[in-house]
Amino acid sequence: MALELKSGQTISVKISKAIRRESARKTLERLFLQDKTVKAPLEARSKNFIELPKRRGGQIWTKRPNKIHPELVVGAQATIKTTPQSVKDLRSVEDFITVA
Repeated sequence: MALELKSGQTISVKISKAIRRESARKTLERLFLQDKTVKAPLEARSKNFIELPKRRGGQIWTKRPNKIHPELVVGAQATIKTTPQSVKDLRSVEDFITVA
């Protein structure tokens, strides 16, 4: 099943199989974070986080909010706009997804 994708399309990506490879998980996480509904909790947490710089070991140190990783379970869905790089990424993980 070869994916027929072109850059500039808006597509819906759904996880259809359990992800076993760590590299595929990272690729799908990067792709899913292009969707505004998936990355909304991360942006909300970053917006409400107050940075308090302080001295720590003689250096100025600022705590940053931890990254929230999206849940990549079977049935998770995201809507993304394709770019030439995302088309390559989608082809590399096509065993785990369905595209509509």
